[in-house]
Amino acid sequence: MIIHQLFPEPIYSSKLDRALTKKELKTISQYKKETNSNAGNMTSSENYVLENKALNNLKKDLHTKVMDYFDKVICTDNLITPYITQSWINYLKNNQFHHQHNHQNSLISGVFYISADKEVDSITFHKAYPDDKIKLNINKYNMFNATSFKFRVETGNILLFPSSLAHGVEKKKKGNNIRTSLSFNVFFKGTVGNKNDLTELIIK
Repeated sequence: MIIHQLFPEPIYSSKLDRALTKKELKTISQYKKETNSNAGNMTSSENYVLENKALNNLKKDLHTKVMDYFDKVICTDNLITPYITQSWINYLKNNQFHHQHNHQNSLISGVFYISADKEVDSITFHKAYPDDKIKLNINKYNMFNATSFKFRVETGNILLFPSSLAHGVEKKKKGNNIRTSLSFNVFFKGTVGNKNDLTELIIK
């Protein structure tokens, strides 16, 4: 007997290969002075933080991971150039959470963990179309019957995933740290489709 895994959702997991510099940490800390209330947590008022020149090297490092994702996961020969669009910082402390959501007007989304403790911090991904017409009691979860998967995260982790994939953070009940992450979206410029098939689309 063989059970095949068809159409899995890719979660690209990596780490920043260096520690953040003092200049980068100082710049990031400035964004905490101006925040907005989100559904369960706080986010920076600025939503293009990676456009700050002081974070130029961090943006380059994250872009390198994005290119690796495209090379290993998407594997296209279309003449496109991925680029980071918006980027913002999330803050989450005890008794806070981040509501389940996905990212519209984006192809790939990413999270870089500026400060996180794998003992108490995580992110949960949710199945896109759970079968809620028939609800059976599950006594042993696996990748086929589970409707969500939790990833433990720590400082320096980088996750990339399809923007359409629902995700969120459960209420933080342990730890005294402020879980701080930088989220970003990715789209692309270039040409897709085929001119002769009348499917060509040029995105500038």
